[in-house]
Amino acid sequence: MLMLCMKISFSQNLTVDFEGKVSHETAVLSEVIVQVLQDGKLLTSFKTDQTGNYNVYLPLGSDYIISISKNDYVQKYFSVSTKGIPDEQKDVKLPTIRADVDLFKYYEGVDYTLFDEPINKFYYNSRKGNFEYDKDLLKEKKEAMKKIKLAEKQAILAALHKNEEQQKQLEKSAKPSVAKHEKLAEEKKVLDDKLAKQSLMMKLIEEDEKPIFKTNSEKNDIQLNIVAANKQESEKIIDKKITDLVTKYKQKVTEEKQEAESVVIIKRVVVRDQETWVYEKKTFSWGGVAYFRDKQRITASTFNIETAAN
Repeated sequence: MLMLCMKISFSQNLTVDFEGKVSHETAVLSEVIVQVLQDGKLLTSFKTDQTGNYNVYLPLGSDYIISISKNDYVQKYFSVSTKGIPDEQKDVKLPTIRADVDLFKYYEGVDYTLFDEPINKFYYNSRKGNFEYDKDLLKEKKEAMKKIKLAEKQAILAALHKNEEQQKQLEKSAKPSVAKHEKLAEEKKVLDDKLAKQSLMMKLIEEDEKPIFKTNSEKNDIQLNIVAANKQESEKIIDKKITDLVTKYKQKVTEEKQEAESVVIIKRVVVRDQETWVYEKKTFSWGGVAYFRDKQRITASTFNIETAAN
């Protein structure tokens, strides 16, 4: 939303001055990028301070676009024309114009094309001898922004529903793994019981006073069979530990690039510890950038840290 008020401050500087605060709903936004284009060319670029404030000073006789943008938010513009000021007025400093800007948080799936055009226009009104803004345009934009807010709520609800479905699928897919683990544990228990029984049998045989073994060769054969069984189980345990270590340190990040009509996607697939994540960086033709992990919104720093190749 863009609001306007006037603050009188007379001086001999031949510029039209703007000041404002950038926020999202009730929170101010710092480090917001403000770009000023003069007749289609970049005049200046800077960031808002920690309280979200900005100031711009526009020379007379040109058309300007003021762009307000921040990562994870939807970019907004407003236009200013400093043309049409009579010569007799050019030596008189006009009141500073205040233009506060409220940025929308970006949600995937919401149509933000409304903001591809300026949300307000400022121009010199020769009849009033002062600057004013296009009230009808701003009213129209405000009504359209209400629809976007509604679409955002629907997108959030859809995302929550999707998350619930994904959680159910994860729980469902995890069940076979649990069953498999229980089966392996049961098989190990049966083998352990078998080995224990063999060991007990050998002990009873050795302690029996009757001459069970006709020869020492028969006794040695039984002992060798028990040792072989224990060795086989030990090798299984050792092989599993080695496999776990190899899998754990076999880490890889694979990157690929996809280009569509209005967006370029950098896709990074991260494989670590037998787990896989899909990260995406989407750069849109209108200048916005969005980051995702498994289709969920993340910050740029999270994207860079978690997809860094080790």
